Amino acid sequence: MSDLPCGPGRDPEVSSMHDLIAFLVSLFLLNPLQAEMQSRLAEASAPPAVMAGVAACAVSAGPALVQRAMAEPMWAISTAFQSWIGTVEPQAVLGQAAPDCVPAMAAARPYLLRS
Repeated sequence: MSDLPCGPGRDPEVSSMHDLIAFLVSLFLLNPLQAEMQSRLAEASAPPAVMAGVAACAVSAGPALVQRAMAEPMWAISTAFQSWIGTVEPQAVLGQAAPDCVPAMAAARPYLLRS
């Protein structure tokens, strides 16, 4: 998930910190959001194409979520907590992180409202 190059001009500590933050964002934010959406879509019998679109969006949102978490650590902590207690809509977080996901989130919305 690391999109920052590590090479002769890069500080390995910065690269390691980025990788650690990417892992934590994936573990505590991206994976739970994706799992929640996939579960709700499966319960609502969403078509496979909709489920695949949401999964692709979650992958494409990863780098943007990592960048935002690095810039705004409190946002990352509060969003992960809100996700854990169920007060944030996963599609909103993913849609904001990756604007290219808006069509996939719009296709999933009717199925997410059913569950």
